Amino acid sequence: MRALLILSILLLTAQPAVAIREGTATAAIFIDRYTQSSDSGRRALWHEAAAECLARISVPMNEIAHAYYTRHGHEKWVARSEKEAREIQELHQYHLTRAEAAWQKFMEADCNPDASAVMNAEREKIVKFIATWLPRYPHRFYEFGIYPTFFRKQRELAEQKGNYAEVLRLEADAAEMCAAQYQQIPIAYGLKDYEKHRDAYRQYATHLRNLAQQHPNALPPEVDAGKQILNSLETQRVPSQEEADVIIQCAKSDTRVKIVLAGQRAVHAYPVFQGFAWVVCFSNHSRGTLATAIVDAKTLKVLDVCIPSSGGSDL
Repeated sequence: MRALLILSILLLTAQPAVAIREGTATAAIFIDRYTQSSDSGRRALWHEAAAECLARISVPMNEIAHAYYTRHGHEKWVARSEKEAREIQELHQYHLTRAEAAWQKFMEADCNPDASAVMNAEREKIVKFIATWLPRYPHRFYEFGIYPTFFRKQRELAEQKGNYAEVLRLEADAAEMCAAQYQQIPIAYGLKDYEKHRDAYRQYATHLRNLAQQHPNALPPEVDAGKQILNSLETQRVPSQEEADVIIQCAKSDTRVKIVLAGQRAVHAYPVFQGFAWVVCFSNHSRGTLATAIVDAKTLKVLDVCIPSSGGSDL
């Protein structure tokens, strides 16, 4: 369904309660791609990928937060996380149901001789896609989600009261939660090299708790060091400005993108690596998302362009 692409982009900028579904929302771009081409087999695979993102990312993140809120008696936040858990489950079931319907249609169709190779190649892409998304949330812990919406606000209240020991304890809690996300998402999946991320945040949390026990009269400079830890550990694929410009220009060179962008003002382009391809989103303030181009990571050729539209069906 074409409306799913619009939902995908909305989820990318939605309130923090649903922000952890970005992996699923991005998978919807590929669902839309194969909906447009009537490729029910690969559409089924991407519905399953969307469901797996929910199970491997959204569920553990929600459980980590829920456990923290419960342990510290934040009843309103407990209720919020429980509501979110229900929404995650509903979306998970939605994608599984859509995948089943797409598989049924795939089985009923006459498959070409290359179908098996095509499907296996797409599965390999999905493995790379999911592996790219798994560490993305702990990597951005201090930028999005629970830190700015909860910990930062709790810290501000403690600072207003001059309770600097409480500020340190809150920052320690946050660092431990970041470590837990690394442990329960990329490490639990089997990705390598993230133990050092987990251990660094655990050690930082211990240091902050030791400082808190000294009942400080002011905040030590280490209180904000958590935001810098990732800089020395970064393993995620981030393009240089030069590379980003090349990717954007490749996307802009596609005729479909040119047509959509013609006459549009103040267009912004955002390339994001998805494990095997770059997704370049073109948007402006007046119309929101204008087009999304999928660019092959190796050849830098535009694989497809998705243009948001209402109506249609992914079945």
